[in-house]
Amino acid sequence: MDTQHAQNLIKVLLDTKADVGGRDDAAMDLGEVDATEAREALLAVSCDPRTPDTILASAGESLGQIATRTERPLTHQERAGLTPEARHEYDGATTSTADINAGG
Repeated sequence: MDTQHAQNLIKVLLDTKADVGGRDDAAMDLGEVDATEAREALLAVSCDPRTPDTILASAGESLGQIATRTERPLTHQERAGLTPEARHEYDGATTSTADINAGG
């Protein structure tokens, strides 16, 4: 994915006035982006309790995908700041991938 497309997805994700479906799609698509800006945007949304649950879930899962792919998990402090919905999906994404990589 090119940088401009990733930047557009970040803008949509962070736009609280944008359609929830569009923001959710952006959160899912950003799971394929390893750029620091994508990770930071997903983290910001995942820590905001005003974010709709569907977006929290997608953002948390995308953070887990990025963490697993880049071998750069969230810090304890970052993980603690996630909403329960985002943390659940983050943990699921990192655990399921670790299980697959371990052969189980």
